[in-house]
Amino acid sequence: MILWTIEPFDRIFPTEFSKTLTMSICGGFLEGSMTPSGFTVSRLISTDLKNYLKEEYSPGYIRKQ
Repeated sequence: MILWTIEPFDRIFPTEFSKTLTMSICGGFLEGSMTPSGFTVSRLISTDLKNYLKEEYSPGYIRKQ
């Protein structure tokens, strides 16, 4: 399989994996990691379709704690 991308190799195949945390929300869960600026969302797991339209649940969003 050939992967055609402009992304750097280290970004696609990282050598270190950050510890993933799970946060419970109404109707599902958020996966992400803690950074100095707050909880950074990487994934939304929900059965409520309205959650996918909310900006605060989108990947890359930083939730202040």
